Amino acid sequence: MIANSWLSRILDSAVIIVVGMLLVRMVQHIVNRVEHKNRDRGLAARRTTVYRLLISVIRYTVDFLVIVMVLDQFQVHTTAIVASAGILGLAISFGAQGLVQDVVTGLFLLYEDQFVVGDFITLPNLNLSGTVLEVGIRITRLTGTSGELIIVPNRLILEVQNPSRGQTTISVMVPVPSTEDPERVHAVLQSAVDELSATTPGVRLAGIDSFAAGQVLWQVTAPADYENGAIVGKALKTRIAHILYANGMVAGGAKGSTHE
Repeated sequence: MIANSWLSRILDSAVIIVVGMLLVRMVQHIVNRVEHKNRDRGLAARRTTVYRLLISVIRYTVDFLVIVMVLDQFQVHTTAIVASAGILGLAISFGAQGLVQDVVTGLFLLYEDQFVVGDFITLPNLNLSGTVLEVGIRITRLTGTSGELIIVPNRLILEVQNPSRGQTTISVMVPVPSTEDPERVHAVLQSAVDELSATTPGVRLAGIDSFAAGQVLWQVTAPADYENGAIVGKALKTRIAHILYANGMVAGGAKGSTHE
């Protein structure tokens, strides 16, 4: 009888574990399908972040319920174990502090919208940079600059630099031979800026930036989002090079930079 009783408990526990695993996989499959459908519709990355967090919360909740139900099968009272554990209970409580900090920090990261899936961020206190893959209830996953997977406990995220938000300033340096008439160069570059303003609002000729050996460096700037900064910079350089060539001027190789 005792053997049968233990066998029944083991089988029931196995069924509980399998059902829990299937439930997590089913919910994950449903959420992934919804996420994929919304991504096709062009919805914001913030929703993708919420979907990933939802999967994380469901996984932890189901795992907790499975553990409690399995212990209950063997008539183990978890409250009594915690109350009588003594030093072990104290150690667990200290360990749980980090877990609580991870969870609370993760919720604040999501609520404050500091970053979402797809953002490229830098964590200065950890000397880490990468693209956000997932904001979980306990950890945040990043893809590093070399493609490596980075897993960061949320409580360690003390400062976030997120250049994916807001605008940057694209600056193109145009080196022109010092023998060219400055007024003519200004007129030619201004015509290029006027033409570019139709497709790149905010572009302007900043004027002479500095002098180099046999060259005068002229600066053209334009606002751009972080994602398309490189595209805007290339468009500026290409059009400026065409205008200079059409007016018989030779540039010594345009130089470009980006400033936040």
